[in-house]
Amino acid sequence: MIVLKVIDKILAEIIVFLIKIYQFTISPDKWLPSLRLKWKICSHHPHCSQYSISCLKRYWFIKWIPKMTERVVSCTPSKEKIYDPEYYKIVFFSWAPIWVPFLHELQKDKRFEIVWVVTMPDAPSGRWMEAKPNIIKTEAEKIIANHKENTANEFIKTPNSLRLDSKKYSEEAHNFKLRLEAKNPDYLVVIAYGKIIPQYILDIAQIAPINVHGSLLPKYRGASPLQSVFLNQERQTGITIMKMDANMDTGNMIDMLKFDIEFNWTVKDLIEKIMQKWPQFLNNTLQSFGKKQLWEVKQDENKATYCQKIEKEDWEINPYKDSIQEIYNKYRWYYIRPKIFFQNLSTQKRVIIENLKLDQKLFESEKNKPLFIENELNKCILDISLKPEWKKLMDRQSFKSGYLKNSK
Repeated sequence: MIVLKVIDKILAEIIVFLIKIYQFTISPDKWLPSLRLKWKICSHHPHCSQYSISCLKRYWFIKWIPKMTERVVSCTPSKEKIYDPEYYKIVFFSWAPIWVPFLHELQKDKRFEIVWVVTMPDAPSGRWMEAKPNIIKTEAEKIIANHKENTANEFIKTPNSLRLDSKKYSEEAHNFKLRLEAKNPDYLVVIAYGKIIPQYILDIAQIAPINVHGSLLPKYRGASPLQSVFLNQERQTGITIMKMDANMDTGNMIDMLKFDIEFNWTVKDLIEKIMQKWPQFLNNTLQSFGKKQLWEVKQDENKATYCQKIEKEDWEINPYKDSIQEIYNKYRWYYIRPKIFFQNLSTQKRVIIENLKLDQKLFESEKNKPLFIENELNKCILDISLKPEWKKLMDRQSFKSGYLKNSK
């Protein structure tokens, strides 16, 4: 394997040398006396010969072959300048743990280079409320540790505000804008960043500001699309990759990835699916959009729906009145946190439902009945575990004999 890599690199260096000879001898748009032919032979930027050299240095010989073949096939004279770099420069905006795989997938893919990671400032956390970095910043610091030419201060940005009209942070926002412009990014990739990004920032991207949204737009615009599919009993979901605008999730759609939601899935299972399948899909979409193989599609405003505002009482249930369908929908939504609960009738203390498994076949006939029917569980319940406040976790049998029979 090592020998093959050495041969691959040596071949790349030989081809680079030959191309440079071509550039300064017979190349029609690189040879000094032929500058008048510029853009008349090749409309791509960078030109094919320079593109080839850059690809050879970045990918070496074997991976250079398909990339150069694609470029030569698409290379035609045109008055329109076609921007087609050998890799795309990315500024990555995010803060949540779920999006860490997207950061790593972009970082290891040689088609892209992350020039900045923008995330939220350190926030108080823990018992002593000490300022701590979020997971995106922590992972970005690990990435930069392997790149001695950059420092964490240069690679990771945590602006307090992006608003130029901010009374307190306007100077910081202005400096951020100037430094971002100097990076000359091709894409801004925004995934659950946590702040509204002004249009003047979005306009800096050479190709597009991109947002990854956790639903099939125009459904479920807003901050909780992953959870909303469970509350509304959707059987299919996915992600939408769209070109951002200044409004909330209204930008033109570029690509979608769809899949079915299984009956026994919770939001945790959906997140695991995201972290497994979606990062590579994003990378391929960015590449295809940059190559003009994908096009923007306007959202149908007549089909737009919005995530409901989550209130504190939403995860409290009444197991004697609420239907098992309503309870199961909430269980799947709030599985990670805060988890659904009900009040113990005798002690008036909370009982959290930690685990709930249902028989899919029986569910259809029992879904309109409550969770607890007299002193018995709903027939479609296969397994249940609950945690009364200040007590140990109870399994199905312990709960039936110790709680249900004494609850009325």
